[in-house]
Amino acid sequence: MQGRIIVRNIFAAIPIAFALCNAAHADEPDNTIKIGYAYVNLNLKSGDLTGPPGTTPPGLRMGVKDLDILAISVERRLSRNWAVQLQAGVPPTLTAVGAGTGQSVGTVATARIWFPTVLALYTFTDVPVIRPYLGAGVTYTFFTDEKSSSTYTAAVQGTSSSIHLQNSWSPYARIGFEYPIDKHWAINMEYSRFRMKTVATVVTQTPGIGAISRRIDIKGYPQIFGLTLGYKF
Repeated sequence: MQGRIIVRNIFAAIPIAFALCNAAHADEPDNTIKIGYAYVNLNLKSGDLTGPPGTTPPGLRMGVKDLDILAISVERRLSRNWAVQLQAGVPPTLTAVGAGTGQSVGTVATARIWFPTVLALYTFTDVPVIRPYLGAGVTYTFFTDEKSSSTYTAAVQGTSSSIHLQNSWSPYARIGFEYPIDKHWAINMEYSRFRMKTVATVVTQTPGIGAISRRIDIKGYPQIFGLTLGYKF
């Protein structure tokens, strides 16, 4: 819930920033909407699942499948070289699978993953043909629709399980190239990277014992490769 409130506040602040920019640069408006495809190499690793002694299979870890997403961003140019960008997208389904001694478990959990990001971009406008740019900012990763699988529950000898993934802030970096087609259209190729860290807490109802809470730490440096089409207006 806290993550949703923060994201709503970010979205609410964007029109105010755009209005201030319009007042300062009314003679040269430069908004851009970008939409396209992004491949996310999550590159995440986990520790061992931990829980009360004698109740948790040893060496059970978690892996995460890579993602294909529809990338969407809105950009406002502040000067010839500088711009501010808000990026989001259609939240993909994150699929966690068993690893280590839990490799045979298959799918452990699923969740919708969100990582809205705000970036400051610097474009090298004097370069011919293509325009390289660098970006730095912050992203907020949070999760919705978290579900634990029945195969995980069976692996720990329970009857039902629920899962919660911890939200987190992270710095975000990007390098990209813009190829202008004409005054309004451009193609963008981008590479981005950020740090992701979360803790998954799984509570399992277990016959004869009751609710058992277990947790697993997950962290890494996801890489995003994007190809988008931009429209300037």
